[in-house]
Amino acid sequence: MRILPVEAGPVSTIGYLVFDEDSKEGVIIDTPLESTNYFTGEIASQGIYLKHILLTHSHWDHTADAPELKRKTDSTILIHQNDEYRVKAPNENTIWELPFKLEAFSADNHLSDGTKIKIGKYELETLFTPGHTEGGVSFVCHSEKVVFTGDTIFNMSIGRVDLPGGNFDQLLGSIRHKLMTLPDDYSLLCGHGDPSTVGFEKSNNPYLNE
Repeated sequence: MRILPVEAGPVSTIGYLVFDEDSKEGVIIDTPLESTNYFTGEIASQGIYLKHILLTHSHWDHTADAPELKRKTDSTILIHQNDEYRVKAPNENTIWELPFKLEAFSADNHLSDGTKIKIGKYELETLFTPGHTEGGVSFVCHSEKVVFTGDTIFNMSIGRVDLPGGNFDQLLGSIRHKLMTLPDDYSLLCGHGDPSTVGFEKSNNPYLNE
């Protein structure tokens, strides 16, 4: 499995192009503002068939380029149903007025806990990890020991819970009962900042060791 990250947008959000180098099947996980040119350039140069755009949650900094990428790649957008309301009316669901307009869109299909997404010979399993938002999810590839966490957990930190839909106890439950039950050597690829591992966060994340 090859993973190509891009950090883009005004709050340095990370999206990931993930693909099987043999079959050339791929997905994008999260679509930051101004990430389209990077993703489409890599898709063209690598000869990738993009199957899906997978959204970990519906905050605008993770979803802004999704409709444009869908048009340019003829892929489908997947998100948890509990979070879809934000992308259907994105400009009404920001905590402050943005200096640009976001394009509204709907999902083509919904994710739920346990949903499997095939990428060539690889498989991503959806983990329902709410708390940062009502419908937050993470994606784990067991064969590659990697987890795409969105804003559920960060290196030495956790996602915000002071935004609409956030819930501190729910978020800690998602982290402890879903992410931290994975083996210690699984990598955590986050929506912002540096990557980490399950083992490192178990030992060092201050929110998990209070």
